[in-house]
Amino acid sequence: MKTLFPLFFLCSIFLAKSQTIYKNPLGFNVSFDKTWKRLSKEVLQQKTKFIKTHMEYKGNIQYDACFQKIGNADMDYPYILFKNFYATTTNESEIEKLKEFYTDKFGVNKVLESLETEKVKMELQIGKTYYDKRKQLLIFTYDLNLNVKGNLVAMVGFYVGKSATLQILCYTYADEFKYDQKEFLDIINSIEDNGMKTNMSDYLKKHDQAVLYYNEGLKQSANNNINKAIENYTLAINTYPIEDKFQLSEAYYNRALNKRKLENFNGAIADYTKAIEFRPGYYKAYNNRGFAYLMLEKYSTAIYDFTMTIKFDNYQTEFTGMALGNRGIAKLSIGEDGCEDLKKAIKEGNQNVKSIYYEYCN
Repeated sequence: MKTLFPLFFLCSIFLAKSQTIYKNPLGFNVSFDKTWKRLSKEVLQQKTKFIKTHMEYKGNIQYDACFQKIGNADMDYPYILFKNFYATTTNESEIEKLKEFYTDKFGVNKVLESLETEKVKMELQIGKTYYDKRKQLLIFTYDLNLNVKGNLVAMVGFYVGKSATLQILCYTYADEFKYDQKEFLDIINSIEDNGMKTNMSDYLKKHDQAVLYYNEGLKQSANNNINKAIENYTLAINTYPIEDKFQLSEAYYNRALNKRKLENFNGAIADYTKAIEFRPGYYKAYNNRGFAYLMLEKYSTAIYDFTMTIKFDNYQTEFTGMALGNRGIAKLSIGEDGCEDLKKAIKEGNQNVKSIYYEYCN
């Protein structure tokens, strides 16, 4: 049970009508309303790396997912982190140990002391504790005073499930907590535990092997060994357990990128489609599939994919500018007015379409 006692749970303090379902690979489903979005895995990794460097922390900081409010800067408060633990229990005494650990002021302050540096100073007050025995759901609240961030509130939850345990870490400013508390609780209470389809030991074995294949694919792709990269991504796809939907979407997406380099546009389209199947709303896959359709002169289908890119990216990244530019080109190719899209693309920073805009729209 000690694996349920992470000593790094406060590291992330630097670092919410259901519309979106977070389908956790360990069988948990979490519901969010349409005001929340999932932060990309890449951005989450960048942010946690920054936190580790800033805190001069030598331990491991790793989370499986992050959700934040649409329109906020990356990992601006409020946000919610999720971490998987490959352990569970039905033993009431073990649950009590977990409660005691997270409500022991001396123990929690010892954790804080281990995280403090010359740059970072923290103070903590233990707040309310909630326990739903039927669900085996524990929720703890903490008032945090952080010299570099001010007064925060952390709500830390544990859903002790059938096959594993899901940790939920909710953070917001102290003066906003009265508004965010209900939303945090609604999200935590929305969790459904469907259990895993794969035996835990089999899952871990397959997952770890698939990660090795996937990382080798990244390495080969970076070295421009395209066929070797495709081979390793294929091995990863064939090895990942079905619960690893996010990882499967990334493997298909990266295999598609390499197929595109070989101008195998039909093969790339098939892989982008699988990436979207495993990760609905995957705007990068929509954009790149649209480009492949554009290369095959399937303009109407390309326009649809670029439109979906803009919808799901919500003007958050450079992919919106690319999609607007390519949608404008596709529209011009079938005799429609694409000038407004080209104009917007330039405004979004896509300078590659300037010459087309001046040639066809002036």
